[in-house]
Amino acid sequence: MTFFRIGFLSGMLLLCGCQTPTPDQARQQQPIFQGQSTRTAPQLSDCIYRGWSTTTVIARDNTTHTQPRGSDISVYTWEDSIFADISSHRKGSDVKYFTTFMMAPEVMADRKAIVQRCL
Repeated sequence: MTFFRIGFLSGMLLLCGCQTPTPDQARQQQPIFQGQSTRTAPQLSDCIYRGWSTTTVIARDNTTHTQPRGSDISVYTWEDSIFADISSHRKGSDVKYFTTFMMAPEVMADRKAIVQRCL
């Protein structure tokens, strides 16, 4: 069953790959979720990274990584198709959660829930 899920997800990524926007293009749209935290940007990005890299939804995803963006930090997963941008705020940090295309509802809900729990 796992091989079917991995194959299905890979096939969907390949089919959508030609048409999916880049993360920079996705950032021009409204985020799927945004929130504020009393955690610092490094603390919040670490929490999201740990959550995304240690939980499995449909299949194991080994593509989760963080990347500095000036004074901001971005956390990416699912081949950079799901990501969170974290920026410092006066008393903590802000987060914006984006996707480059709509994935399976289970994946979208799980990744968003992790972001929300980290706040």
